[in-house]
Amino acid sequence: MSVSLAKPGQYLTFKLKTEFYGVAIENVREINRVGEITPVPKTPHFIKGVMNLRGKIIPVVNLRERFGLTAESYTRDTCIIVIDTPNNQIGLIVDSVKEVVTLESKHIEASPSLGESKATDFITGMGKYDEKVIILVDIVSVFTDGQLVNLEKLTQSKAEAA
Repeated sequence: MSVSLAKPGQYLTFKLKTEFYGVAIENVREINRVGEITPVPKTPHFIKGVMNLRGKIIPVVNLRERFGLTAESYTRDTCIIVIDTPNNQIGLIVDSVKEVVTLESKHIEASPSLGESKATDFITGMGKYDEKVIILVDIVSVFTDGQLVNLEKLTQSKAEAA
């Protein structure tokens, strides 16, 4: 039997397509509307570029594309969730931000085995809230160590050019 890695606590919920996701609130710095994003050449397709966040250059990732979903046009509900990683901040484009929910242990289950485990390692559990299933993710582990290093380099080179 697999054990949930997700811990009880508060989660910011957001939508990609029709699915609800939850990220531990302690990883979230802020939520912004989609503003000006400067594209950077030769980056993976899911990296949309960088943005200036009060004088700090941060990379922006389309989470839909990072999760292998098709990209969609931005709507008025589209948001950028700014998260803290060990070395930097990253902006994550999501379809919409919903609410902050509190999940107790009894509302969190281990994620079912869904094929190749490496592909879904970032899923820490399944939350049950108001008849909905919330896919709980460790948002930092969505990116490999190499991708995090490359995102950090991206912001440094863009900041030096400014």
